[in-house]
Amino acid sequence: MISAIAMTVMLVVALGCFSWLIIPRLKLVLRAPGEARIDNPVERTKNVLKFAIGQWRMPREPIAGFAHIFIFSGFMVVALGTILHIVHAYAPKAVDAFYLETTVGKCYAFIKDVFEYLVLLGVSYGLWRRLKPKVSRVGRSAEGVFVLCMIFTLMVTDFISFGALLIEYNVQDTGWYPGAAVAKMFMEPMGDAAQTLGAVSYWLHCFCVLLFLNFLPLGKHFHVITGIPNVFFRDLKPYGQVPKMVIDLEDEDPKFGMRSVADVEWKMINDVYSCTECGRCTVYCPTALTDKPLTHRGLNLDLKKSLYENKEVLLSGDDEKIAGLDDLVGGNINPDTVWACTTCGSCEQECPVFIENVGRIIQMRQYKVMMEGDITPELQKAYQGMENNNNPWGIGFDQRDAWAEGLDVVRMSDWMSDAEASKDNPPLLYWVGCAGSFDDRTKKVTLAMVQILKAANVPFAILGKEEGCTGDAARRTGNEYLFQALAEANVEILNNYGVKNILTTCPHCLHTINREYPQFDGNFEVIHHTTMIDNLIQEGKLKLKDLGEEEVETVAYHDSCYLGRYHDTYDAPRNIVNAVPGAELVELPRNKSRSICCGAGGGRFWMEEHIGERINVHRSKEIAEMNTKSVGANCPFCITMITDGMKDEEVGKEDVAVKDLAEIVAARLEA
Repeated sequence: MISAIAMTVMLVVALGCFSWLIIPRLKLVLRAPGEARIDNPVERTKNVLKFAIGQWRMPREPIAGFAHIFIFSGFMVVALGTILHIVHAYAPKAVDAFYLETTVGKCYAFIKDVFEYLVLLGVSYGLWRRLKPKVSRVGRSAEGVFVLCMIFTLMVTDFISFGALLIEYNVQDTGWYPGAAVAKMFMEPMGDAAQTLGAVSYWLHCFCVLLFLNFLPLGKHFHVITGIPNVFFRDLKPYGQVPKMVIDLEDEDPKFGMRSVADVEWKMINDVYSCTECGRCTVYCPTALTDKPLTHRGLNLDLKKSLYENKEVLLSGDDEKIAGLDDLVGGNINPDTVWACTTCGSCEQECPVFIENVGRIIQMRQYKVMMEGDITPELQKAYQGMENNNNPWGIGFDQRDAWAEGLDVVRMSDWMSDAEASKDNPPLLYWVGCAGSFDDRTKKVTLAMVQILKAANVPFAILGKEEGCTGDAARRTGNEYLFQALAEANVEILNNYGVKNILTTCPHCLHTINREYPQFDGNFEVIHHTTMIDNLIQEGKLKLKDLGEEEVETVAYHDSCYLGRYHDTYDAPRNIVNAVPGAELVELPRNKSRSICCGAGGGRFWMEEHIGERINVHRSKEIAEMNTKSVGANCPFCITMITDGMKDEEVGKEDVAVKDLAEIVAARLEA
């Protein structure tokens, strides 16, 4: 009776405190704008089972990952035991009988004890990692140490309380209780004190469970509650697709982007709650590695600070006060933080709870660009080039197909004028892109690709002067209005010609046309040139010659973020290098999904880099250490950035050629 009363008091106080802590945080989510994200419940449930329950992303960092899996899976298994601990205060005989007399209870006790050993193993590693002399990326978090010690206490007190139970009932067959049996062995010499120790451990265990519950909303371990929902509500749209903004030119009071915490969407708030501050997002982030004022974890903390500082106003419902909230950018968030991002996607790919970082940064940029006109001079120049000449270089649009003079390359307009032409069966469209049309270095890649297509007898056409900038840089730097104007014009032209299949040598064009033009009724099959070249080689349509031993070429291959992470294309480029006679593929230490950005993405190609180490130099240093004859790439921006990086005085490898894979193949085509 006394136990039941004591447990009831503990539960009422603990659950009351928990409600007091959790309800305001829940209200912040419920009042926030944003799409519902309740579509495709089957797919969402699969994601929860795979990534939340199955912890699929954790082993990407093996030791720490499995330590976390041990702790998480242990908690999942021990959860029933925790419930039974509480029930024990009300029905002790029934719970004891379940564990000691039923087969199901004995089996569960065995499994629970095994998993508690795994939890202790994981906790021990976690404590060592936080307390070892050399600070790890997780830091020496007092909160982390406290929680790990609490978990350690829960496991040990469970062993001790069960050890006392085995002694009380004089259980001899202790094989079902591998943890409690060890506790029993140490406790038996204590005599009557063993039961006292068991009782203390039981109540300490229950107290720690309820204390831990109330501690969760106060810090980073809130993810224990919000992490699973965060995975369930992850974005299911094609990866990297920026939501289409509704732009009403007749709106007298337009509002674009994210200004204050009042504009933060509910999923973004849950993202903030779900951040474990594990630091995985910083390991391959080019901005974190080069001392820029942007980290995925840091931005979460800045947003959380802003939310909590303005919680009372947000929940007041007073529109006037809400409208007067301070700006995020320029307030708790440094403007340089927002503009540092290259949108490489590394942070999102590493995050175990699917926090969406790129989208919120783009929304902050949208407000700065479209509402305040806060644009750097060099970016403004790129915008003007796109507006006036349909390319960020600002070169006359009539020069877009000048590279093709004398090459007998068919334009779509010429093809349509053919009497036998049919919109039902258009040729492959080679989307050359702005870089391939106007940048002198990238024109060589364009010519190499044309040479390959002709060698393989692949019929194709180009738009020529009708091709426009896809608008990738405009959208990712926040100029959604300019992007939509460019996208709508391009889609109209493509649809008028009945284009179905598009080839491009630029991963950014690939991503924009493939993932974002469907928002404007532009539905096309888009293939990157490395995938096409790989297919042509495998089909025997390209014959490559061996240039001899003196021409053996070692190639350090650099993965483009927009082809790799965004489109999961890793094998085709490597297949190409391996298929070229005399070429030897050299993998960089950071490769494939963990490749380091060249620094050009997210419109950064058009902005100066003033803070910290230059990203292209950081990447080029790693490439230079491979001592290869050349660098293989598949993106015009990567080629430019790495070429400049290799020439930097800190790298000093200007003699190393940076080549597109199309150039390597074209140089070995048989006549």
